[in-house]
Amino acid sequence: MGETIGVRTHRVDSTARLTVDLVTARVLVWLALVGRDADLTPESHLYFFDRYGRLAECHRRLGHSDRARRLDRKAAEHYRLAGGNGPPYAAAMAMPRPRQWVLVHARSRSLDGSDRAA
Repeated sequence: MGETIGVRTHRVDSTARLTVDLVTARVLVWLALVGRDADLTPESHLYFFDRYGRLAECHRRLGHSDRARRLDRKAAEHYRLAGGNGPPYAAAMAMPRPRQWVLVHARSRSLDGSDRAA
């Protein structure tokens, strides 16, 4: 049949798609915050950090080093505002000791009090 089935393992971002992502997100944030005295959540800042960083990498690949540096600065600022100071570190956590087993008599009874089902 001539059909080729391939699996794409590495997705290359496009500047157009990332720019549309950023513009859409900025418009949604503006609409959500208009008339309110509120700030972005750390998760929102991490989203902008990710998108600005990926867009900077796209511009770097295209040879636009000045634009890439400006986008990297924006990404770093969003990372700082998100409270980012490195990757999440592993920690030993203590779990409480499980309770003793609780035995339950979970059988249905009919309305007349007998044990027969149905």
